[in-house]
Amino acid sequence: MGFSMKGIWGVVYPIPLQFVDRIFAEQRNVFVKYLSHPTCVRIAPRNRILFYASHGQKEIVGEAMIKSMEFLTPFEALEKHGDKLFLNEVELVKYASLQSSRSISKRLLVLVLSKPRRYARGISYKKPITMAGEYLTKERYNALFQEIRKERGETT
Repeated sequence: MGFSMKGIWGVVYPIPLQFVDRIFAEQRNVFVKYLSHPTCVRIAPRNRILFYASHGQKEIVGEAMIKSMEFLTPFEALEKHGDKLFLNEVELVKYASLQSSRSISKRLLVLVLSKPRRYARGISYKKPITMAGEYLTKERYNALFQEIRKERGETT
């Protein structure tokens, strides 16, 4: 997307539907993700992360604020965050080995989240979200919710 980091307000990342409740209901507030280009991270603490439920609903189901971020290996993440990770140890090792470019020694993005909020109704998104995610400006975030209010017949 063609905007600077200064204009970034958040990111939409896909998450398999079976893991959504772990973030919102079980309060497992540490999200991990491999990035194709870790040096090109354009999010920062206090940005928002919106969760796109993949493998089924294909909707944005909630959001949280990024409290802190760091790059750790899967085992460093497990050691530091334990049961707060949204994946358990077996799932994390499986995730680390899904692609040949990954390994348990490769660092992944670790986001500690605050203020998780699951939406009462999912927000259908006009296009699928790839594993890379999609950056949002504040204007795009506000426009997204304006579209939703309009679709639902709500007044602003």
